[in-house]
Amino acid sequence: MKRISAENIYSEIMLLSDTERDKLYDRMKKEFYKSADIVAYTIDGKALTFDQYRKRVHAGVEQCMRGESVGLEDLSKDLGYNYADL
Repeated sequence: MKRISAENIYSEIMLLSDTERDKLYDRMKKEFYKSADIVAYTIDGKALTFDQYRKRVHAGVEQCMRGESVGLEDLSKDLGYNYADL
């Protein structure tokens, strides 16, 4: 019987294809983070469940894909930071 260790698990995961690895990570996340678990907080302190957090991330990605985003340089100007210092 093969001894289970972190190295064994890692080496087995690395043998998976990218698609298989993504599916594994998705299953692991679902197991670790139940949909009702609080996993993040908004800047104003509102608790977000895993499902709420995922929806916000997907909404942000979609905004970026539609070009509804601000570049780091413009954001730095708006916030009063020197872009070169970031």
